[in-house]
Amino acid sequence: MSKNHPLVNRPWSERNNKLYDAWSLIHLATGILLGWVLSPVVALLIMILWEPLEILVLSPLFARIDIDFGFETLKNSLSDIVIDIVAVTIGYYLLTHFAQPPFHLF
Repeated sequence: MSKNHPLVNRPWSERNNKLYDAWSLIHLATGILLGWVLSPVVALLIMILWEPLEILVLSPLFARIDIDFGFETLKNSLSDIVIDIVAVTIGYYLLTHFAQPPFHLF
C-alpha cells in the first residue's frame, strides 16, 4: 500500500512522472510567446520560477478543493523546464526573425 503525500492526501505514486504530457504544449506555447515579447532572461526566469510555485504553493492549495493541478515529479518538472528553454529560444531567436512583436516588455 502506497503512503499518501502529506499535503494533497494522494499516493505518491500518482504524481505525474511523464517526460511529455498535454501541459508540455502549454509550456511550449507560453515560452514561445514570452520569448517573443520579453528579453530571453526575463522570460526564462518567469518560466523556470513557475515550476516551484506550481508544485509547492498552487498544487497544495488546489488539492484542498479537489482540483488536480501540479502534482508532478522532479522528472516531469525538469522536462517542463527543458521545454521552456527550447520554447523561449524559438520565440526570441526564430519568431522575432520572421515577425517583430507588437510590443516588447523588459
